[in-house]
Amino acid sequence: MSVVLVEPAPRPSLFSVLRERNFALLWSGQAISQIGDGLFYMTQIWLVLQLTGSALAMGTTLVLTLLPRLAFQLIGGVSVDRYDRRLMMLWSDVIRCLVVFSFGILVATNQIQMIHIYILSIIFGIVSAFFQPAQSALIPNIVSADALIAANSLRNLTQQFAQILGPAMAGMLIALPFIGVAGLSFFNAASFAAGALGIWLMRLPVHLNGTRQGNGSFTHDLRDGFRYLLRFPALLLIMLLSMALNFAAGPIEILLPLFAKHILGQESIGVGVLMSSLSIGMVIGSVGIGVWSPRSRRGTLAFASTATAGGLYLLAGIIPVFGVTFTLFVLMGILIAIVNTVLTAVMQGLIADEYRGRVFSLDALISMGLTPVAIALGGVIADTLGPSVVIVAGGGLIVAVSLIGLSFRAIRTLQ
Repeated sequence: MSVVLVEPAPRPSLFSVLRERNFALLWSGQAISQIGDGLFYMTQIWLVLQLTGSALAMGTTLVLTLLPRLAFQLIGGVSVDRYDRRLMMLWSDVIRCLVVFSFGILVATNQIQMIHIYILSIIFGIVSAFFQPAQSALIPNIVSADALIAANSLRNLTQQFAQILGPAMAGMLIALPFIGVAGLSFFNAASFAAGALGIWLMRLPVHLNGTRQGNGSFTHDLRDGFRYLLRFPALLLIMLLSMALNFAAGPIEILLPLFAKHILGQESIGVGVLMSSLSIGMVIGSVGIGVWSPRSRRGTLAFASTATAGGLYLLAGIIPVFGVTFTLFVLMGILIAIVNTVLTAVMQGLIADEYRGRVFSLDALISMGLTPVAIALGGVIADTLGPSVVIVAGGGLIVAVSLIGLSFRAIRTLQ
C-alpha cells in the first residue's frame, strides 16, 4: 500500500496578489490617493500653522476628523452590508475629489479660512466612516482566503510609505511658488480621481453588484450585526482589548514631537526623523508579514507582538537617547504592522460576507472609541508631568493588556 503525501498549498507571495485584476485596480488607485493624502496632510498642517499658529487649532482639526467618523461608523457599517460596496467606495472618492478641489480653489483665490479647514475635516471624517468598512469588507470578495494577509500587507505598505514620503515631499513642494498649498490640494483631488477610476474599472461578479437584501430597518440590521458579533467572543474580546491598547497609545502623535524637542533636545530635523520612525517600521513590518503569511496561532502572534511593542514603548520613555528612541520606535512600527495585518485578515476570514461591513464598523467604533479621550488626557498629563511619564505609563498599560489577552485560550488558539 503506497502512501501519498499531500503538500500544503504554496503561500501567495506578497505581490502575487496583484495578478487578481480587481485587487490590482483597487490597490493601484488607492495607492495614488494615499500618496496624495500623505502630501495633503502636511499641507493642511502647514496651512493651519500659517493661519493661526495655534496648537489648539491643530488639535481641533484632528478631533473634527475623528469624531464624525466615530459618529457615522455604525450607519456606514449597515450601509456597507445593504448597498453596493464598490459604488459606495466610488462615490466616496468622487466626493473627496470635489471637496479637495474646491478647497484648492479657495486657497488659490486667497479666500481660505479656518472654518473651511474644519468643514473639510468633518466631511473627510464622515466619508471615511463609509469608505473604510466598505474597503475592508470588499477585499475578501476579490482575493482568495490564503491571499488575505498579502493583500492587507500591501494595503498597509502603501499607506505607511505615503506617510514617510508625504511630509518630506510636501515640505519642499509647498515652498515652490508655482505649486504651493493650492497646487498640492489640486494634486490630492486628482489622486482621489485616480482612486475612483480604479474602482470604476473593477468588474465584480453579478451577485456582488447592486443593493443587498436588508432584513428591515437600519436599527434592526444594526442589532442583527451586534448579535452576529456575539457569536465570536474572541473577536469581541479583541475589540475590547484594542480599546484599552489604543487608549494607551492614542496620545503618541502629540507626545512624539514634545518628547523629541523637550526631552531629546532635537530641532525640526530631529523631530521630523523621529516622527517618521513608526512609519519606517510599519513599511518593514508590512513587507515581512506579507512574505511570511503565517497560517496558525495568529491570535498569539498578534498579542505577543503588542506586548513586545509595549515594552519597547516603555523603554523609550526610560532611555532618553535619540538613537535608541528612533530604533525602538522603528521596532514598534514593525510589530504594529504585524498586528494590524494579522487581525484584519483574521476578521475578514471569519466574518460572513453579509455581516462584514457592520462588524468592521463595530470594530472601529469600539477599538477607537476612547482615542479622543486619550489624546486630551495625554496632552494634559504631558503638560503637567512631562511626556516621559505618559510614555512609560502607556507602555506599561500596553504590556498589561496584552498579557491579559494572551491569558484567554480563545485568543491563543485563534487562527
